[in-house]
Amino acid sequence: MNTKEKAPAAGRKYNKAGSIVWAMKGLWRMDRKFVCFVFASVPVAVVLPLVQAYFPKVLLDGIGAGEGFAQLAGVCLGLGMGIALLSILQNYLLEKPWGWLYYFTTLIQDMYLGQLEYETDYENLEKQDYREISGYARQDACQGRCSLEFIWQDVTQALIHTLGVVAYASLLAVLHPLLFVVVAAVSVFSYFTTRWQATYYEKHKHQWEKENRKIEYLQNLSEDFPLAKDIKLYGLEGWLGKMMRDYQAYVLLWEKKCSLRGVWAAMLSGLMTLVQDGAAYVFLIALLAGGSIGVGDFVFYFGVVGSIAAFLTGIMGDMAALAAQADKIGYYRSWEAYPNHFNHGAGCPLPAGAVKVEFKDVWYKYAGAEGYTLKGLNLVMEPGESIALVGLNGAGKTTLVKLLCGLYAPTKGEILVDGKRIDEYNIGEYYTLISAVFQEVTALAFPIWEFVASADPERPTVREDAEAALRKAGLWDKVERLPNGMDTHLMKGIYDDGVDFSGGEMQRLLLARAIYKNGPLLVLDEPTAALDPIAENKLYLQYRELTRGKTSLYISHRFASTRFCDRIVLLENGVIAESGTHEELMALGGQYAYLFGVQSKYYKEGTVNA
Repeated sequence: MNTKEKAPAAGRKYNKAGSIVWAMKGLWRMDRKFVCFVFASVPVAVVLPLVQAYFPKVLLDGIGAGEGFAQLAGVCLGLGMGIALLSILQNYLLEKPWGWLYYFTTLIQDMYLGQLEYETDYENLEKQDYREISGYARQDACQGRCSLEFIWQDVTQALIHTLGVVAYASLLAVLHPLLFVVVAAVSVFSYFTTRWQATYYEKHKHQWEKENRKIEYLQNLSEDFPLAKDIKLYGLEGWLGKMMRDYQAYVLLWEKKCSLRGVWAAMLSGLMTLVQDGAAYVFLIALLAGGSIGVGDFVFYFGVVGSIAAFLTGIMGDMAALAAQADKIGYYRSWEAYPNHFNHGAGCPLPAGAVKVEFKDVWYKYAGAEGYTLKGLNLVMEPGESIALVGLNGAGKTTLVKLLCGLYAPTKGEILVDGKRIDEYNIGEYYTLISAVFQEVTALAFPIWEFVASADPERPTVREDAEAALRKAGLWDKVERLPNGMDTHLMKGIYDDGVDFSGGEMQRLLLARAIYKNGPLLVLDEPTAALDPIAENKLYLQYRELTRGKTSLYISHRFASTRFCDRIVLLENGVIAESGTHEELMALGGQYAYLFGVQSKYYKEGTVNA
């Protein structure tokens, strides 16, 4: 029996220091030279303000000692050149990493907004906690200051400020330890005022995260061309616009609350800085008046006080910023570590030819649902057998198909394909076994031949096979008449030669893609739903040819189409209620015979009335 792994909660917390190290390791793997530049800038950034503070001390001491102009000019020139060179070096070391940022942006967005989403199990995409975790990470990645991109800046500043405090505290301790204590106390208070806003945000961000997802959904609706006609015909513009404004107002309300705390924090921090500078002035003036220090020392140490205060305040701010960044990085880690049921590594060899499929006591329950959709289902599909799956809406047909295709994993039980569980195969390789046509019709803006051949575009006979598939699907006559033939792009509005196919034509295009792929397991989910009766009849006549040498599963609400299959399986309330050939089930006189009779009755009445 297979039991699904439990997914991590959306609020899962990682150690903050561990998250920062994890992110820096990621940058190191991306580009080691970048990290070397980051760390090389630290000592230069600490030494420069110290030299700048020392400059006026030396000058004032020289003037007080009665040194000549030439000597004072030499000191000014030497220290000035040193400061200039240090400034140039600092700017180079700090600005150089910014040139790498676009490169990192591309890598991070490719990894987290593309690759990671593509490689996770399909079932994860429908889970609430997965969508919440990925939603937080996506929001961070797209808001302009992605934590994974800019963590280096916060780490660099933290190292600069820490090293600066150590160096400058040593100087203040020589003068008087109490002065350092005052400056440190003010900086610690500033940390808590800075952290106040970030803590409030982290505590309450779930209040507006769901609203952000709704806003994103409504934005996507506005870009969905097929929905435009429904929105216009039913006058939904005002209703959708009001919803968008309501959600935006709700999010803005919470953003105002966060911003207000930021304003109060800045005011308190400014007040404490005033207290700190005032205390330093009083202390140093007292020492100067008592003769403990000279004018040059007064200027130097006041510069040191200002610098160490800035460093301490910087450390407090860095701690708050790194803590906030670490929380955001934790969502990337949760997203990356989200468990998959299926095997994405090495798997057992794929079967050759038509496959045998066995559902063994398969149960399935959707996340959050009270009951099971499938309940102890047992079904064997022999190699090369063609099975029609019928039943009322909600019987579990689509769920069974998604389980067979490796899109869902059973809650209990197992599915064997040629004697191996699906999760024993590499899931990407397993997908190559399946040629599927689903009810949902989605076009991609590719040339027609490339769309049909998307499963294997490198095949030597790709164009010939794509044409053959289009002919079998009954779409070649349409394609051949287009100005650019198979090279015509799908979807108007993107390419100048783009075309939009009708629903029936798109369904035939999807069928052509499945024919081209030529997988040993064929899944047809309502493949004739958008076809006219003549096209549907042609597909029925071709059905034997399409399924020859394949194990196939055919879902349809049109019971007349099921007669072309070797066996018909009727699902009812998540279990197999009836199974057999059309003749056997009609003779049984059960639910299948009843539904077939109801449907055929309307066809007959329609013929008479016509």
